[in-house]
Amino acid sequence: MKKSSLWVLTCVLFVAAVCVDTQNSLAATDQKSTPADSARERPNIVLILLDDLGYADVGFMPEAESDIHTPSIDELAKQGTVFSQAYVSHPYCGPSRAGLMTGRYQHEFGSQFNLAAYSEHGISTDEIFFSKVLQDAGYRTGLIGKWHLGEQPQYRPNVRGFDYFYGMLGGGHVYHSKDFIRQANYDPENKQIWDYKIPLMENENYASESGYDDNLYITDMLTDAGLAFIDRESKNKAPFFLYMSYNAPHTPEEAKAEDELALQNILGDRAAQGKRLTYTAMVYAVDRGVKRLVEKLKATGAYENTLIVFLSDNGGRTNQASASNKPLRAGKTSLYEGGIRVPMFWHWPDGALHNGHYGHAISSLDFYPTFAALAEAEIPAGKRLDGVDVLPHIRAGTNARADRPLFFMMHQPDRGLNQSAVVLNNQKWYSSGNGQWFYYDLKHDSSESNRKNAAKQAAKQDRQLVQALYDWTCLHSEPQWFDSPSYGWESAWKTKGLPDWQKTFPKLYRAKHCNDAPQVKLTTNKGGS
Repeated sequence: MKKSSLWVLTCVLFVAAVCVDTQNSLAATDQKSTPADSARERPNIVLILLDDLGYADVGFMPEAESDIHTPSIDELAKQGTVFSQAYVSHPYCGPSRAGLMTGRYQHEFGSQFNLAAYSEHGISTDEIFFSKVLQDAGYRTGLIGKWHLGEQPQYRPNVRGFDYFYGMLGGGHVYHSKDFIRQANYDPENKQIWDYKIPLMENENYASESGYDDNLYITDMLTDAGLAFIDRESKNKAPFFLYMSYNAPHTPEEAKAEDELALQNILGDRAAQGKRLTYTAMVYAVDRGVKRLVEKLKATGAYENTLIVFLSDNGGRTNQASASNKPLRAGKTSLYEGGIRVPMFWHWPDGALHNGHYGHAISSLDFYPTFAALAEAEIPAGKRLDGVDVLPHIRAGTNARADRPLFFMMHQPDRGLNQSAVVLNNQKWYSSGNGQWFYYDLKHDSSESNRKNAAKQAAKQDRQLVQALYDWTCLHSEPQWFDSPSYGWESAWKTKGLPDWQKTFPKLYRAKHCNDAPQVKLTTNKGGS
């Protein structure tokens, strides 16, 4: 391999993109979004995030299921850039969202697990979210939908960079307003109430319950709030950032009967049945919402200069749920591709985006520096980022992460394991955490189906990627919370001696590895964008 291709691998890596040599520093300087966009107005940004969406559960994906009907989403994708190797940083909700908003791997600030219902914890306020960076740059910012990054006042959206918030602070919600607990009957001190039923919030107050007697559907309610935000903010001179964080199609799987019937009428024999029909109708409801959002952007004159980014927070849930991640292996809570590779497209008529497919790896970690560059925003001095500004590469069709691996780890305290993976381009190493490592060539085996062949190839491959992953653990922090106490994960973490790197990396483990490892230059911002 050429020296340049080994840039990250020959440095002792503590984090993705932590080693910076002169060549890459110059490249980063030459390929920033801001100079290329200086002649046009700063764009609006609409980030549409779905919850547990399956890889094959939108029509624009190459192996989409035939029972899926998402014409509005597909039309945007057709006009934009579709990503065939798009990753999130964790295979389930809270940690993935923490990585997205901070631009950092969640393990580096103790957010490896979901926040439990009614938790006193939240993402450290030392971590500046990119919403705050955009807000400080003059953007009007709004969050509609699911938060799941802290319920206490000091962690809520309105103090983390959002001018407006409408939705749920926790990890999800039931879908029909007839099942919501009304404010008059809600006791916030009663922690025995299922938090998926508690009143929605609007900024720091409970949201209006107008129309609840008509049994409103929450996906439509969130869309309505998004439309109102666009309507308000498009009248201002300042650009806006709208984070449409739909909780669909996360469980509980609940759809409108009208949407199920519509799919049966549209698709005929191709329509799903049973629980899968309900799930596909939930996705269809989001598609209806996206159509309305696009219509509003056009009506307000904001459409042409609005970047729309669409993705899921992790792979679709396949156990006790109805998602399909075809052709990928496994799904949510797995570090096989089905848990971390997600459907994604970017659409921006004025943005000179490549129309078609982008085949290189991209991560949700990259949103932070990319959005900041588009906003001509200053990233706070000392802010460490694990993402890169990918927009110039998307436009050019070049690989933004040719020498920058992506690291993945999911702790399983009950099993005493650290499920782990590292991806560089089409190379992937994976371990369930038991010390056995398997190599996959994702270009020819995206389904990770031929384990015997993978083991045979492993003997021929350079294991420096696994070394880089091990080095990255030196930047990890102890988990600050362990999800619901009912899981017993905190006690299991202690009794099983986690993280127990010796079990995960038996051939690489050294007791004083982090003390002895050479220090490297981290990607810490020194001011400016």
